[in-house]
Amino acid sequence: MSNVVTLHGDKRWKAVLVYGHQNGPITIEHYLEEISELHNIIEHGPDWNTLIACTVTINRPDGGEEQNSEEKEARREHR
Repeated sequence: MSNVVTLHGDKRWKAVLVYGHQNGPITIEHYLEEISELHNIIEHGPDWNTLIACTVTINRPDGGEEQNSEEKEARREHR
């Protein structure tokens, strides 16, 4: 799509991983092109047994709303 805008190069996804640590939670951000890359990041990161949370979002400043706005409007017009 020509109207796709990303925040970190050409990566489409942002994953925020939170790990438990003796000094408190550690948060690590990763940027992915393919969601299928996430399992390798988790497997090769800090001990996955300490993973508290993993949040994956589309890597766009508008959360994807702008990208879908034209398609949403077209659907409304056809109703």
